[in-house]
Amino acid sequence: MVEMVETEVECCKIISKEVKDAIVLEGSPELGLIGNIIGWLLVEELKMEEIGYIDSKYFPPLAVLYKGKAIHPFRVYATEGIVMFLSDFIVPPNVTYDMTNAIVEWMDRNNSKEIITFNSVVVREKTTGVAGAANSDKSLERLGKLDLPIIPFGNISGLSGTLLTRSVQKGIPGSCIFAEVLGPYPDPRAAANVIDVLNKMMGTNINAEPLIKEAEDIESRLKELAQTVQGETESPAYM
Repeated sequence: MVEMVETEVECCKIISKEVKDAIVLEGSPELGLIGNIIGWLLVEELKMEEIGYIDSKYFPPLAVLYKGKAIHPFRVYATEGIVMFLSDFIVPPNVTYDMTNAIVEWMDRNNSKEIITFNSVVVREKTTGVAGAANSDKSLERLGKLDLPIIPFGNISGLSGTLLTRSVQKGIPGSCIFAEVLGPYPDPRAAANVIDVLNKMMGTNINAEPLIKEAEDIESRLKELAQTVQGETESPAYM
């Protein structure tokens, strides 16, 4: 039986198996739900095992349904060489700092190779599709070799931003991959663009086709809705 190890800070605790020498991914639902969409795709495509969860009295009263079963809203998954912290809710700001410390402590204890987080940037019109930022010159150089545009200035919100700054203090390389989104709505196509970059970074072959199909379905439904609304607008009025 594999021992579950508890990492506790003031606001929360991580209860999970230990996984050594892994790449750590973080996915939480910022604008466009990019991290969350990517996380769920990886769970399915890589057949990741749930190895633990993060718990806190400050979390919203929530359970997530997955294939009919209620599961914890913030889970830890693993497959060979990869660990993922996946949240199905926006982590409250008053919890973020302590939770970051717990995750970084977990990574430091397990000699994690690096941390890759996901976020989004709102644009009026999509151009490159994906951009990056990092927590060290070495990590920036690595992103440059992928021909990934670098965001020179700005803020990284949420858990992904604090993970970058705290992990560098432990000597853990970190990168944040940004998807271009047009608004706050779920954007599977933007998430698919990030998957292409992630495959290059990790040497994986994750299939992004399910996200493209999902994006096409959403776009088709929106088009039908727009046509319906337009038809109703053009309908004559009777008195």
